[in-house]
Amino acid sequence: MSTIVLIGATSGLGRRAAEQLAAGGHRLFLVGRDPERAAALAKQLPDATVIAADVSVRSGVEQVAAEIAGRTGRIDVLINNAGVMTPTRQETAEGIELNLAVHHLAPWSTVALLAPLIPAGGRIVNVNSEGHRSPMRGGVVRLDPARLADGAESFDPFLTYSRTKLANLLFTYELQRRHPEWGVVAVHPGVVRTDLGRQFPRLQVAAISAFALPARRGAEPVVQLATSHNRPTGYYDRFTKVRSSTTSYDESLAREVWASTERLRPHDGSVVRIVDNE
Repeated sequence: MSTIVLIGATSGLGRRAAEQLAAGGHRLFLVGRDPERAAALAKQLPDATVIAADVSVRSGVEQVAAEIAGRTGRIDVLINNAGVMTPTRQETAEGIELNLAVHHLAPWSTVALLAPLIPAGGRIVNVNSEGHRSPMRGGVVRLDPARLADGAESFDPFLTYSRTKLANLLFTYELQRRHPEWGVVAVHPGVVRTDLGRQFPRLQVAAISAFALPARRGAEPVVQLATSHNRPTGYYDRFTKVRSSTTSYDESLAREVWASTERLRPHDGSVVRIVDNE
C-alpha cells in the first residue's frame, strides 16, 4: 500500500483515478477546488482524506501541504492532475494567468512544499498533454522564460494551454535531473471526455467529445504510472514511453524556466531553494 497525493481529484479523470486508487487499497489524500465536489468525494471514499483547496494560488498549496504534513510523514506518490482551459484570459487572485497558475505553478509549488515528505524512490506524476507539441489549431509552441506570465495582449486559449503544458514538461525533466532519487514522469492520458472545456461553445465541445475517451479510461495510464513496480521516468503517451517535442529537451531553456518560475513563486527553505545549492 502506498500513500498517494492526488491534486485535481474531484471531477473527470481525477475522480476516476481516485476511485481506481482507492480500489487498490492505497492511502489517499485527494485535493479539489470545489467544496461541494470535495464533500461528495469524501462521502463516496470515506477512507480517503479529501481537502478542498484552490491550488492556483500559493495560499491554497500551502493549505494542502500543511494539512497533509499534519497527517503523514511520508508521501510515496504525488500526482499533479489539476487542469483548466478557458476561452478568454482569466487571472487568479495573485494576478497570474489561470492556465499558467494551474498547469505549471501549482505542480511547482506542490513539489516544493511536499518534497520533505517524498523519500528516495518516491515518484511524481505530472498529467501533461500532447498539446505541448502544437496547439489544437496548429502552429509552433514557443516559450519565452522572461515573459512566462505574459500574454495579456495576445491570449489564445489553445496556444496558452500548450505553452503552459510545455512549461510543465520542461519542469518535469529539470526536476528529474536535479532529483535523480525520485521517479519523475509526465503523461498524456489521451483526449479525455471531461468538463475541462465547459466554458467553450457547446458545439465545439461536442465535436471533441465525439471521439474522446471516457474519463475512466483516461485515468488508467495515470494510475498505472503511479503504482507500477518499476520507477518510470520521461514522457508517456498513455501507456507508451515516447519522445516529447524537441523543445522540451532544451536543458538551457528548462533552467531559464526554472529560474523564472522561482521568481514568480518563491518558497524559502523548500526544495526549490535547496537544489540550487548543489
